[in-house]
Amino acid sequence: MSVRVNVWKAAAVLAIVIGAGAIATAVGLSVYQIFYRFEGQDDKGAYHFSTEPQIIYKNYYQDANGAESAFTVTHGHLATVGAADATDAEQARMDLEEIALLRQRDARELIGVTETEVNGHLQTAFRYKYVLSDGRVKTIGEGNRDEDQPRDSTQINADREQIAILRQRGERELTSVVDTQIGDDLYRTCTYKYVLPDGRQTSVGEGDPELAEPATPLTTERIEEIWRLRRFQKGDYLGYEDKQVQGRTFALETYIFTLSDGTVVTHGVGEPKGAKTSLTQKDWDELCNLIQAGAGEDLGVAEKEYKGRAFIFKRQRFVLGDGTEVIWSPGTPKDGQ
Repeated sequence: MSVRVNVWKAAAVLAIVIGAGAIATAVGLSVYQIFYRFEGQDDKGAYHFSTEPQIIYKNYYQDANGAESAFTVTHGHLATVGAADATDAEQARMDLEEIALLRQRDARELIGVTETEVNGHLQTAFRYKYVLSDGRVKTIGEGNRDEDQPRDSTQINADREQIAILRQRGERELTSVVDTQIGDDLYRTCTYKYVLPDGRQTSVGEGDPELAEPATPLTTERIEEIWRLRRFQKGDYLGYEDKQVQGRTFALETYIFTLSDGTVVTHGVGEPKGAKTSLTQKDWDELCNLIQAGAGEDLGVAEKEYKGRAFIFKRQRFVLGDGTEVIWSPGTPKDGQ
């Protein structure tokens, strides 16, 4: 599973933050109801929600050994609502579901853009204004959903075939690693970036070919619980651990979690050491503190156009404690509206 948590964290300083996580993405053009489930409140009082992953497309096929396998495309969402923006979890949930319908109809106004460069790698978050049916106005921070363009089964299968060819040629880049250790079993997910022939880039989570598969596969329920504990930071924080993966050193931010059934899990997530391209939750907390303290270096202003509207960006440079360079650029409409 490729979970794009860091994209929505780019809007962490906003009142309400919306994000998406998916193995792959394919959304129908018709408007449909999205249902959110409440996951809990964090130590800052924010409400956290998620949606059940929806199966968009499933295809059965035979592998090289003749065994039948299934390729499944799912789509899901994560959402966080600040404590100041809802009186309780139920109100927050109802607001999110109404906002989801408005988003599908594009009944909203783009009022801000935030660019965040992490060691030169750009992430973009958008801020939209939504007017609810009772007249209340909500300002929402969202990741770049332009990546989530509808694709039919023909396109999905064509992409899979191209990815298989690139994989066989070794034409891919290992960008991140997730290690889950339970007892003697190590479950590793490697995320590879592929550049398709038409120039599109896609990331795919796969097992590490250098490791033998554990005898007992991880269940979906355990995977979801582990990521939920990580989002809430409900575990013992071990800091960063260096690991050698496919000839490169990866720095994995590691926790120890205890699952509801008593199972102890060591969980590490990381990128190549010295080549960080995204920020962890602790990185975002540190950056937010630096922003609030006015500790950034002024880099002047820049003008860019997004979705047909011109924005003025105030650019600031920050250096985190581990040496990561972040250029944070909040953008406001040039027309001042």
